[in-house]
Amino acid sequence: MKWPFLRPTGLRARILLTVGLATTGIMMLLSWGMLYSWRITLLEEEESNALAVSRAFSVAVIDALIFADQDLYQSEGFLDNYVAMFMEQNPRLRAITILDPAGRTVARSWSSHNPPWVSGSLASILAVPSPRTIITHSLNSQWVLETVLPMHTGDRSWGVLVLAVEADSIRDQIRRNFIQLALFSSSVTSILLLLLWLLLSRILSSLQVLVTAMDTLDFKAGGGPTLPERGDEIGLLFKHFHSMQQRVEQSRSDLLGAQRQVWHAERLASIGRLASGLAHEINNPINGVRNCIYAIRGDLDNHRQTEEYLDMMDEGLTSATAVIQKLLGFARKKQSGPGPVCLNDATASVQKLVSFNMERKGVNLETDLDADLPPVLADRQLIQEVIMNLLINAVDASNDGGTIKLASSRDAQTVKLTVSDQGHGITPENLDKIFDPFFTTKPTGEGTGLGLSICLSIVQAGGGSIDVDTEPGRGSTFTITLPLAPGSENEEKV
Repeated sequence: MKWPFLRPTGLRARILLTVGLATTGIMMLLSWGMLYSWRITLLEEEESNALAVSRAFSVAVIDALIFADQDLYQSEGFLDNYVAMFMEQNPRLRAITILDPAGRTVARSWSSHNPPWVSGSLASILAVPSPRTIITHSLNSQWVLETVLPMHTGDRSWGVLVLAVEADSIRDQIRRNFIQLALFSSSVTSILLLLLWLLLSRILSSLQVLVTAMDTLDFKAGGGPTLPERGDEIGLLFKHFHSMQQRVEQSRSDLLGAQRQVWHAERLASIGRLASGLAHEINNPINGVRNCIYAIRGDLDNHRQTEEYLDMMDEGLTSATAVIQKLLGFARKKQSGPGPVCLNDATASVQKLVSFNMERKGVNLETDLDADLPPVLADRQLIQEVIMNLLINAVDASNDGGTIKLASSRDAQTVKLTVSDQGHGITPENLDKIFDPFFTTKPTGEGTGLGLSICLSIVQAGGGSIDVDTEPGRGSTFTITLPLAPGSENEEKV
């Protein structure tokens, strides 16, 4: 069996997907925030260092420019040597440019015709009022941190110092930080999903135990699998399922009891419908006994005649007793339970009871029972009630002098019993309602409307079915189909 919790649309998959997406989103936001914060901190630190280097370097440059302005020595050669020496001492430096207030190059570390900076025009660089740092690209597509430092002493401007520091290491550091955060986020998400998977596995395994208990619950046999005791919500669910199981079993027991009572009441009602025919069968022997008693009293000394009349009285009383025993046996509220039943024998027993009503109405009975019919799985008393209801209905539906056909047959797995009459049939508008409880087309007082409904319940409870073939004005045929008793598929009728 494939548990629904393991399907892609199952509970486990939905929880893992929801938590996984939420965790991934949260970790991405946290990582982005941390990475952005680290980037700002790293850039601020680099800009501060670059500005400090620029300030330290500008001190010597301003001194040289002041000495050159006082004609103490030529600043050009000194500044070029100082720039070269400073470049060697700071390997991260990519370019140094010293401009005078007019924009002329006083000294530089680069030898190409184009300036190394690309962050702005010469005029914009000279117009910078205060130190400025910016990340930009150099001409060879490298990242550089460019520092522009105006040089002042008092109110006099000595020009601008432009310092370019390589920034590829900063970008590499940011990239490393990003990779570390990505690995950290992936690890946290994976561990969280693994823990969630284990937790869900434990929870869903408990639910699978409950599902198994539901699937294996047998209301006919009673009882059910024992669920483990737990102190959490799953344990509470187990307790409620057990309580529901007990209530369902009690409800089923009450329903079966009520059903049995209804079946017994309908059996008594059916016997009441037979009473007029049976009363004649009992009344005749009783009248014969009374006549014998009258004759004996008229001639008490005739011992031979008395013996003859006593034999006749015994025969009449035996006949009446047999009729009464049939009634009592059929009306007795005995629950034998399902078992192997010979359908022909059960039909013959009911046929004897209904024959009184048939004779009174002048209805003929034709039988075509398969002599090799195997036993069926049924409750003998209940299946007799079904047969009697169908026969009584056939008698009621038949006209005086009509014919009822009773036939049995078998196939590989089932036995069929058909009851056919030549009565008025069933109209199409009533055909769908004949098995509804309390539905009847008979006059008031001649039917309860429960007969066919109970017949259908009894047959379906035994795994069988009832089919109806009818045509208004031409009669009806009811076919009962019942399963064979276990082990009787190839057995001869006993």
